[in-house]
Amino acid sequence: MSDSVPSQEPIVAGSVSKSSETPFPHANIKSFSDVSAGMRSKLWWIALLCSLVSLGLFWYAKQGSGELIIIDFGDSCGLKPEDRMKYRGVEIGAVEKIELNRDQNGVSVHVRMTPLARSMAAEGARFWVVRPSVSLDSIQGLDTILGAKYLAMEPASSGAKIASRFQGLESSPIATPREGSLEIFLDASTRGGLESNAPVLYRGFRIGQVVQVGFASDARTVQARCAIDPEYRDLVRKNSKFWNRSGWRLDVGLTGIKLDADTLAQMMTGGVEVATPTDPDQNVSTGHRFKLYDKPDSDWNSWQPSLAHGQAWNRVATGMPQPIRIAMRWQERSFGFRKNQQIVGWCLPLSDGKVLCLSEQTIPPKSALPDSLVFELAGQSIPGGQLSNITAGATELANSAKASRFSTHEPLPSDVVRWPTHLVAETLPDKVCDVFLAHPDSNSVLPIASARLTVSEQGWIVDDMITLGLDYHGIPVLSAESSKVIGLVVLFKGKATVVAP
Repeated sequence: MSDSVPSQEPIVAGSVSKSSETPFPHANIKSFSDVSAGMRSKLWWIALLCSLVSLGLFWYAKQGSGELIIIDFGDSCGLKPEDRMKYRGVEIGAVEKIELNRDQNGVSVHVRMTPLARSMAAEGARFWVVRPSVSLDSIQGLDTILGAKYLAMEPASSGAKIASRFQGLESSPIATPREGSLEIFLDASTRGGLESNAPVLYRGFRIGQVVQVGFASDARTVQARCAIDPEYRDLVRKNSKFWNRSGWRLDVGLTGIKLDADTLAQMMTGGVEVATPTDPDQNVSTGHRFKLYDKPDSDWNSWQPSLAHGQAWNRVATGMPQPIRIAMRWQERSFGFRKNQQIVGWCLPLSDGKVLCLSEQTIPPKSALPDSLVFELAGQSIPGGQLSNITAGATELANSAKASRFSTHEPLPSDVVRWPTHLVAETLPDKVCDVFLAHPDSNSVLPIASARLTVSEQGWIVDDMITLGLDYHGIPVLSAESSKVIGLVVLFKGKATVVAP
């Protein structure tokens, strides 16, 4: 009899009943080609981003450092890398390197310009090395004795084409006269130590400079081209005198030796002195020629003309009143005969239709025959009865002269320039000021400093040192400060007075 053994299923560790069975996890297997493709996609975006950042940094660095220009010189003149380029004392670039040019007959200086100054380096710009230079003729670059040498430049005219290579100058260029300057020529027998950039002086003050010195076209004389600054051009007249001022003068006489010396710079470069007579002639134009004397006559320095100049004159010169002549004519009886009389002066047409003048030019004397009175102005003859709205100011002199305004029945010609009424003051200012006598002849426009005017009951008395002829009787007086007409000139018994308008 065999023992029966019940069948048993093998017991496996970890086995569970079928009722609690769960699926066995399976790995999600991908091929190597799929993984590498995904990584390559991400790296491409990273590489692109890095490239963009690099380009941005490069552009920023390029913009910040400025662009490079090359300047060719015959010699380096002691320049070295990191030396500066300046314009009007402001750094606008730096030297990066200096090397021989291809022909080995000069040097090429590489300069990195600042971004804001790059547009200045255009065709026509000039470059030179500033270095100390002291000689009997000139003093230049003294600021580089202790400091480093540097490059200087003169920009091209506006609108010039941008360039990157230039030919440098071996020395500083001839100074360019300011716009509006008066350029004149002086002829001398010898140079006398005169040099370019030497000053032109008027009473010891600089009013211009010598631009260039050289032989005349026929080499018979030495010619100096001078530029008078715009604000001082009216100081030079046809009868002005010029002489060479070397900076020092040695006089030997019975009383001993006298040395008269000026500043060190003037002793080295020389200079030109100018004087204008007390009775000045007409203005001169560009190109006028004068003789340059070796020394002045004894009376030249004693001349004292009154000449318009400076910024105040430049401001009012373009808007100067235009007075016109006025004549009042009448007849008087003398021993049974008619005798012609007249008073001639100046009047100023105003924008409100009235005319400003002195009262003596509109009010005839009691002895005048009524039917004979005629006024003449602007080419018209106006019967006396056609003047109206005559008003006179309160200020008057011993001869009863005062400012007056009148209207005419007939309008004045259209070509008559009328002065704006709002630019006519009601009274004289409380304090004296610098003024101009607005003569219609530009050569006769006369400035008067406030120091030459004195306040009185009649008006402002003009100093006796200023001589005014009868041609100034009735001339408008213009304030240099406000550009307003503040009065009229009255001449009486040799005295000149400014009365309120």
